[in-house]
Amino acid sequence: MINSNKFEGAIRSAGCTQHMLAKEMGISDNTFSNKKKKGTFTIEQVLWLCTRLDIAGAEDRCDIFLPMKFQ
Repeated sequence: MINSNKFEGAIRSAGCTQHMLAKEMGISDNTFSNKKKKGTFTIEQVLWLCTRLDIAGAEDRCDIFLPMKFQ
């Protein structure tokens, strides 16, 4: 499960919207929303999102994309 609050904060901080990211990733808004809700982004997508949203620190990446049971 993704930490939605932190993820949405990172999206806003980067001056993006979910629609913009979905379009850049080549997926629909609904697919992006479902991936966010279910935490099913691929590793490649997570790495791309971290680069695109300037989420540089390992701790920040883990806080957003890793469920608490894995931290």
